[in-house]
Amino acid sequence: MAESFVNFVTTTSYGSWLPGDARGYVERGELMPASPALEQHARCLLRQEPVLFSHDEGDRLERAILAACDEFGYRLFDLSIESWHLHWIVRHDADAKSMIGRLKNRMRQELRRGRIWTKGYWRRELRTEEELLIARQYIRRHPGCRIIGGQRFPLRPN
Repeated sequence: MAESFVNFVTTTSYGSWLPGDARGYVERGELMPASPALEQHARCLLRQEPVLFSHDEGDRLERAILAACDEFGYRLFDLSIESWHLHWIVRHDADAKSMIGRLKNRMRQELRRGRIWTKGYWRRELRTEEELLIARQYIRRHPGCRIIGGQRFPLRPN
């Protein structure tokens, strides 16, 4: 039997978090400070407008990730869909890179908008109940929180 993992994943939409961003950014695993000149340069290199998800697209992303988890035998515990990023907690027995790629790809296919994701993602394996609880509380604070502990969570009005 394959080993099972629980991962907390964050992925951002294309053009929404650029190198030099005022929020900081990650380069080779290291958190880097804001750099307005670098951010402006990165913005000039974009090949399309930054992607922001509408409410309708959020609904479609949710359906797509749920269907993909069912298709690949993953269990989605928690999900938040914001206009420019997603957080999810999923149990899987696949290579993390493959799992994330499959889910991002199915969501991209659902929207049929071309490129919607930045390259890469942030991932953390959750090994204890305390780590799971902290990640779940973080997701729950987001206005786009849709699923907590496997249960549908009512969206908060904007």
